[in-house]
Amino acid sequence: MAHSPMFTEACLDTSFARTTERREALALLNTRLHPALQRIVAAEVAAGNRVVDVGIDWPDVGSVHVTLHRHFTGRHAGKEAAFSLCDDPHYWHADYSTAEKPRHLLIC
Repeated sequence: MAHSPMFTEACLDTSFARTTERREALALLNTRLHPALQRIVAAEVAAGNRVVDVGIDWPDVGSVHVTLHRHFTGRHAGKEAAFSLCDDPHYWHADYSTAEKPRHLLIC
């Protein structure tokens, strides 16, 4: 039996490009994003938040970074994902990052 992906088109914001970028973003979310951040993204999507951007190799080579449309709906920090409040209008409001390298990043 085939494994169902955790993330589907429903997690992507309507502003997300409707090209192969959508498939690539979903592949990154499902296969390369750190499991601790996958759990946070899943909780945020369940609460109505949506993914607006997914990229690789920033902040570290081999890492995945994800941007959510709205501020986080809850607190999700734990051993594997640290919360940081940036609150700089030139960058982002807050983020979760993994402790191990490569450091994966979830931004809102």
